[in-house]
This record gives sequence, structure tokens and C-alpha cells, in this order.
Amino acid sequence: MDRGRRAMPVGNKTCNDRYIKMCQEKHRKKLADMKCRVDNKPPDKPAHLRRNLKKEQLMEDRFATIERDNRILLEKMSYIMRRNQFDNTNESTAYAHSLNKEARKRELQKITRENQGILRRIQQSEPHYNHMKWAEEARRNEEYKKNICEYQQEDIYSSKRSVLASAAANQFGAPLYEDEDV
Repeated sequence: MDRGRRAMPVGNKTCNDRYIKMCQEKHRKKLADMKCRVDNKPPDKPAHLRRNLKKEQLMEDRFATIERDNRILLEKMSYIMRRNQFDNTNESTAYAHSLNKEARKRELQKITRENQGILRRIQQSEPHYNHMKWAEEARRNEEYKKNICEYQQEDIYSSKRSVLASAAANQFGAPLYEDEDV
């Protein structure tokens, strides 16, 4: 809007328009560069809230524990390095005899006798199953299977053998069928 500027007499309209545009551009630039008068930043934290003292204390305790464990390990390693490296003393001579050797021997003999008795009873017992009857049933089932099958088992195996033999013969240049007259 001109706000009544057109009513003012001017000497040159082109120069006046250029001047008005320059003033408007200057005004826009001032608006863009203007700083706000109200502080919108978040307030600064107090110093005692900026540092997490509990976390720092826990970290210090953890580092102290690690340092203590490392020191203990270092002491153990140095003790091992300082002492005699060779173990040439026989400490087992003090305990060469067992206090309950006889009792263990008697217990072992008792278990052996019991095992032999169990073995003898198993060997002397009669079987509950008749193996002759099982063999007869197996033979009968084979006969049933032969009666049910479309092709006899011997025929199947012999035909497979003949096919394999003919394939092998054909591989080495022999005729495919022996009956073949060419």
C-alpha cells in the first residue's frame, strides 16, 4: 500500500518508485536482522545439577574394585614366580595306605559274588519265548509275502542284475542284448 504517497507531488516518478523500493527493502532487511527482546533460551542449570555425582562415585568405586583385583592378581603371579618351580617332592608318601582299604575290598568281593549269582540264575533260567516258533512264523510270513507279490523276489533281483550287467556291457562296446542278431 502506498498510504497516500500517490497524492504527493514528485518531480520524477521513476526515481520516486526506485526510492520507495529501496526503502521497503531496507525495512525488510531490518525486520530480518532484528533481535528479539525476550529471552527464549532455557535457563542455565545450577552447577550442582550439571554434574552427576552419584554416577561419578559409582564409576570411582568400580575402578577401585578393578584396581584392587588387578593388584591381587599381580601379587599371586609374583608369588608363583618367586617360589620353587620344580615339584620334585613326593607328598603322597604320607598317605600311601588307605584307612578303609579292607572295607572297600570286602565290599568289592561282595558285589562280585552277587553279580556271579545273578549271572548264574540268568543262564539257568528257561526262556519264555520259543525261538523255533518264531522261525516257523517267519517262514510262513515269507510264503504269504511270495503269494501276495506280483513279481517274485528272485525275479526282481535277477532282472536288476541283468539290467546292470547289460548296461556295463554296453558301456564297453558290447551289444545291448545277448540274443540280438544284427
